[in-house]
Amino acid sequence: MKKAGNLFSTNILLFSSSINPKVLLSSLLYLSVFGFSVNSFANNNVQALVDRNQLSVGEVFTLQVSVDSENSVSIGEPSLPVIPQVDLLHTWISTQSKSSVVSTGQGIDFKTVRTKIFNYQFSTQAPGEIRIDPIRIEVDGKTHLTKEIVVLVSKDPLPSKPLVQKPGFPAPAPQPRWPKDPIDDLEERFNQLLNRQFGGVPNPGGFMTEPRNTKEAFFILAQVDKTEAYKGEQVLASWYLYTTGRVRDIDTLKYPDLKGFWKEDIQISTQLDFEQDVINGVAYNRALLASYALFPIEAGKANIDPYKAKATIMGGYGFGQGFQATKSSENIPILIKPLPTEGKPSDFTGAVGEFQMIVDAPNKSIVTHQPFPLKIRFEGRGNAKLIELPKLPIGPDLEVYDIKNESMFFKNGQSFKEFEVQLIPRETGELIIGEMTTSYFDPKKGEYVTQISKPIRLTVLPGVQQESIGEDRIESDVLKKALPMPVTEWNPDFTVRADKSYLWFFAFAFAILALLTKLIIDLGLFVKKLSLDEIIQNRFKGIEKHLSKKAFRKLAIEVTNTVYLIMGELSGEGGSNEELDKVLAKSPPSVRREIEQPLRKLMDYFGVLAFGPKSYVEQFKDEEQLKLKLKEVQALLIKACQLSSESGTIAYSKK
Repeated sequence: MKKAGNLFSTNILLFSSSINPKVLLSSLLYLSVFGFSVNSFANNNVQALVDRNQLSVGEVFTLQVSVDSENSVSIGEPSLPVIPQVDLLHTWISTQSKSSVVSTGQGIDFKTVRTKIFNYQFSTQAPGEIRIDPIRIEVDGKTHLTKEIVVLVSKDPLPSKPLVQKPGFPAPAPQPRWPKDPIDDLEERFNQLLNRQFGGVPNPGGFMTEPRNTKEAFFILAQVDKTEAYKGEQVLASWYLYTTGRVRDIDTLKYPDLKGFWKEDIQISTQLDFEQDVINGVAYNRALLASYALFPIEAGKANIDPYKAKATIMGGYGFGQGFQATKSSENIPILIKPLPTEGKPSDFTGAVGEFQMIVDAPNKSIVTHQPFPLKIRFEGRGNAKLIELPKLPIGPDLEVYDIKNESMFFKNGQSFKEFEVQLIPRETGELIIGEMTTSYFDPKKGEYVTQISKPIRLTVLPGVQQESIGEDRIESDVLKKALPMPVTEWNPDFTVRADKSYLWFFAFAFAILALLTKLIIDLGLFVKKLSLDEIIQNRFKGIEKHLSKKAFRKLAIEVTNTVYLIMGELSGEGGSNEELDKVLAKSPPSVRREIEQPLRKLMDYFGVLAFGPKSYVEQFKDEEQLKLKLKEVQALLIKACQLSSESGTIAYSKK
């Protein structure tokens, strides 16, 4: 992504103008040497910065005045000086908050710093030196001044900068080399612990698409951490919303199809959390829309298709009715390289990444003729779901009784797959389970890696063998009977039976007709296509019959199934039986905003009625109250259909 000019940052920490600078500097140095946090000395941090300090005539730069505070404070609007040779294009205010851990006298506590940022966007009109005098701002009645900032404007266009993949805004100013604060060290270790425990969304930096027109009110950019990958190698793809205004609401019209990739969800945003980013000298508010871990299925050229959304954008101050627009991201071509054939191990099954194999038998003493578990676990970075069970080193003294496996992909890019093999020992004494090997392809090294497990020694104690039935033990009177003697003489004394082959014809014809009827029913060729509103009406007619028969549990179960059916259609899951949270998360934001809270309360009510203890359910058998609850659910589902952008119909028939 292009950045014209060098990013420039000027950071100033100021207190009341009555403080002597020499005394302040000495105090800060003393506190740093003896291990105290400098931030704890100041309550407010006032900064002034520009995103560029070298540009040409007609180009745009952004001035920011920010105030950090740990507590709630009153902040006045900055008093800007007269700035010559520029035109003010746009102003807006943004806020941010950051939580961190601090050490107190009684242990560890959390600190939240809130930042209020005043943004001013200027266009240069003439070459020369632009001096921005100190800016005055009042915080809790105290006046703070920033340092002077100088911007150089060239008459001729500046030489273009090479394409960079991930812009930063702004570059941090050099900081004094104080001795390392032990509290900062504690905070760093604590944050690392949180990342290990809960993972997090990796920050991609490989390639980001460019906006078609940076003057648009908003646009969507796609970003990947790499544009070349091996077959099966993880590719992180993210989509961001960029805007200079305020987003009132946004509806996702189309998620990327991502054909040719195995997809694992990293984050699907249900609300927009904005941060600041700069593109070509223009400051934008950016929010993550979606992020996936992708694993290419086949070698060749793949394509990451667009994310499409419709948003209502307000002006910089949030006034007016705003306007709606539909935008989509650009395609990103990905080159998928085949895995090398040279050096490919015979036990390689397709896993790409960095994995560790752990083999263990929880029980070191086992009993003959009784199953015991052997666990083989693979964990690491990549898609461990593709790993298959390695060849088991078992002999005639062991039998495989059962094999189970489970796998999971985590949001930090780690995954695991665990096999539990139930084995039955047949001989007493010492049992040795030999080495097992597994191989995977490491994309960082560009080569195959083979891991070998250590042998496991077990002690097999005598047990009681259960009787089994074998063919050699089956004794039947039928098998002992002698075979009939062959016929040696012709006996014409018999009756010719009538030909009834036509019965077979009718039987086959009937079977074919039945299969065709079943096929037509399954395909729904003669089933009336109903709208979602009609489906809701039909469903609630059946629910009212349960109410008239006082079948309260059946009523509640049918209400729950109806909610999942309708919300599944609106979210694109097609009668999904997923959890309500997942169905709502994939529904349009307008639907979630209007019906999510009342729908959750009603689902809790009917959930207790459907599955609660009998003694507890008695209090729900108020028919008048049930009628009101049913009307509320029906009204919410109809409202959800009206709010949704979905307009299709589904086949529905009574059974």
